Amino acid sequence: MEIVYTDTKHELFEDNKIIGLYGDIQDLLIKNVDIEGIIYNDEVTVKRFLNGLHLTINKKIFDYFKLFELDEEILNKKIYEIPKTNLKYILLIYTLIHDKKYIILDYFEYGLTIKEQKKLINKLRLLKEDKCIIIVSKNLVFLSKIVDKLIVVNNNEFIFNGTIKEFLSSDIFKNYDLPIIDFINKVHKKGGKLDNTLDDKELLKDIYRSVN
Repeated sequence: MEIVYTDTKHELFEDNKIIGLYGDIQDLLIKNVDIEGIIYNDEVTVKRFLNGLHLTINKKIFDYFKLFELDEEILNKKIYEIPKTNLKYILLIYTLIHDKKYIILDYFEYGLTIKEQKKLINKLRLLKEDKCIIIVSKNLVFLSKIVDKLIVVNNNEFIFNGTIKEFLSSDIFKNYDLPIIDFINKVHKKGGKLDNTLDDKELLKDIYRSVN
């Protein structure tokens, strides 16, 4: 499931931060955190799912629809009728309305276009003011653009816990098989000077500066 949550505090979690979990994290997460999923009947309307049996629609629903740029007409559709991308946000809104403190996005960005990922990044940054959002992903580039803290797991062990800036300056960074990292490592071996980065635009800027 792409969105789960817990109300249990864990030493990995920090309030008002977006935390990235990278690597084979599921086993460690399940063993250490009491995780709950979202159960729903896809035959009910989105409004019924989010608002329950209340006659008056919770204002928070409209606020979050506006935040995520969702059409309010979706409220009258049955869950199975809405696109999967919209369902992702509906489930996220559910956790927000029900004040789940620790929200875990499990490969949430998968299936989203680059444009949609950028939109997601901007929205999540607004939400972290009163939440802890944990993003589980194997997309280091995506994580580098959004997280306040990155936790890396390898062979069921935590091998890194720090900021993206600290990760980029660590020896661990060099060991990951990504085209951008491979390119930077090759330049370094040839005596070139490029800053470690996971951002293509920053890399191009650095290359331009190095030849001028």
